[in-house]
Amino acid sequence: MTKRPPPRVYIFHGDDAVGRARYIAQLRRRLEALSPGVAALNYQRLTPEQHTLEDLHRAVLASPFLAPRRLVHAVDPLAWAKTPARKATFLRILEDVPQSTALVLEIRELLPSARGRRTAHWLLTWARQHADRVYVRALPAPKDAATMLRWIQWLAQQEGGAIEPTAAQALVEAVGTDTALAWQEMQKLLLYADAQGRAIQLDDVRALVVGHVPPQVFPWLDQLASGQRSEALRTLPHLLRQEDPKALWNLLLRHARLLLVLREAMDDGADLAAVAAQWRVPSFALAKYQTQARRYTLDQLRMLHRQFFLTEARWRQFEITPEEAVEAVVLAWPAPRGQATHRGGTPRRAW
Repeated sequence: MTKRPPPRVYIFHGDDAVGRARYIAQLRRRLEALSPGVAALNYQRLTPEQHTLEDLHRAVLASPFLAPRRLVHAVDPLAWAKTPARKATFLRILEDVPQSTALVLEIRELLPSARGRRTAHWLLTWARQHADRVYVRALPAPKDAATMLRWIQWLAQQEGGAIEPTAAQALVEAVGTDTALAWQEMQKLLLYADAQGRAIQLDDVRALVVGHVPPQVFPWLDQLASGQRSEALRTLPHLLRQEDPKALWNLLLRHARLLLVLREAMDDGADLAAVAAQWRVPSFALAKYQTQARRYTLDQLRMLHRQFFLTEARWRQFEITPEEAVEAVVLAWPAPRGQATHRGGTPRRAW
């Protein structure tokens, strides 16, 4: 039996940004498996704001480099097809996609499907007519608790972990149908549960997820990594009243390690997408972490990693509290290159 070739065009449409990012990340991991070491050279992202239809056509026809396939990622592609003539040109480009290219169309809204008297969107109609070469996935954001519950269980599995049903229900009660917030909380919960080699439990959600209050940890980490250490120190006492200091320590350590790994990968010319997949960083967040990593030298990040090691040793020997350990590494966080350095003194007892 002849094996069916993989699709040439992938259409991911819907307002679930996390779901779109997860599926695109899967395709990028497959690309890395097909072309280890050169996957970054076989990936191209295009947007109508920066590229023309001619650019898209050239991209899909380009030959892969030392690999069987390349991936072309088009974001908001319908902006290229706003007139009948441009729509016709766009569809001709889709029909020209060779087997050596995987063209991903990422559409941030849900396209209407045929229902009753309502006709399907023209792109979905074209996809049905070319079903042998097109993969379509509708990714609407959950609109009710039952759908969100299934979505959270799916997300935990996609991230390589597991969540118990009672924990998933508690997380739905905490975040509602906000998929971006759920993803942020899931990163924290998986990090905590993975360290203990088990699934996420109800007590984890109760301890680490702060009700319906918008998450502050991830914006705070971004603030610190962006060089705003003084501001991060000012808000740290309030943050520690809401968060378990041990969980906050783990998140700080992971963030520092991620920046170190990205900095090493950038200096070595390695494939950042593969690093992001290994560290469970969604594709839409990779650029942010790259920008943060570029702010520091490799030596700065290695010294910070050593500071984590030394501070944890003092904490484990009961010389300082977990809260003081967190403050110590925040104080030790290096100033970005070109920014004046101002160090505080010893950690104060503020809790």
